[in-house]
Amino acid sequence: MKNLPRLAFIAVALLNLLGGALANNTLIFCTKPLLMPALAVWLVTATSRQNEYSFLRKAVLGALVFSTLGDVLLIFSGPLFFLLGLFFFLLAHMFYIGAFSSISSFKNGFLSRNPWWATPFVAFPICLLVFLWAGIPVGMKSPVAAYASVISVMALSVVNLKGKIANAIFWPMLAGAILFLLSDSLIAISKFGQPFEGSRLAIMGTYIVGQYLLVWGAVRMLSRVG
Repeated sequence: MKNLPRLAFIAVALLNLLGGALANNTLIFCTKPLLMPALAVWLVTATSRQNEYSFLRKAVLGALVFSTLGDVLLIFSGPLFFLLGLFFFLLAHMFYIGAFSSISSFKNGFLSRNPWWATPFVAFPICLLVFLWAGIPVGMKSPVAAYASVISVMALSVVNLKGKIANAIFWPMLAGAILFLLSDSLIAISKFGQPFEGSRLAIMGTYIVGQYLLVWGAVRMLSRVG
């Protein structure tokens, strides 16, 4: 029974990806709003409120709430829905940053001793923005640039956990952060650059696995001290 919420998430995720593969909008619309709530239920049922990482638990739950709002808004088309979805996902990333920084701060963490690890996470969004800049509408340039900066910091907050948590947890979480970054990059390429075949499936596949790995890592950390 303890694994039921995780199995429910996997089932919903597979149905969502199937909907994307079949271009079945009804299946997509019915499953997408359930993805992050299913992860949130798993996090709540698999961990305890009372442990030294209680803020981590609350912050990750907050990230999943705002991710759900972003998911729902991005179901709809139009610049207003896109900007609102972008805003809620920006909040989700900020909650993730707060969650992971509560375990290892930027001031004293791994990156303060190994700053070169930050290079690809800083260079990649800059290169992507340069590549897409001409295709981004004027009114969206600043929000998109701000979002790119925040998601890069989110990934760096996971890098900063190295040495603070077990490698068996760190590396899957880092993979999750990179996949989340990749998913958002694919959205930007599809929207402001060159749309490509299979973009919906690629975006959702990387997003689902990325979010799962981040929450999995939080569950593992919370379970070890719970």
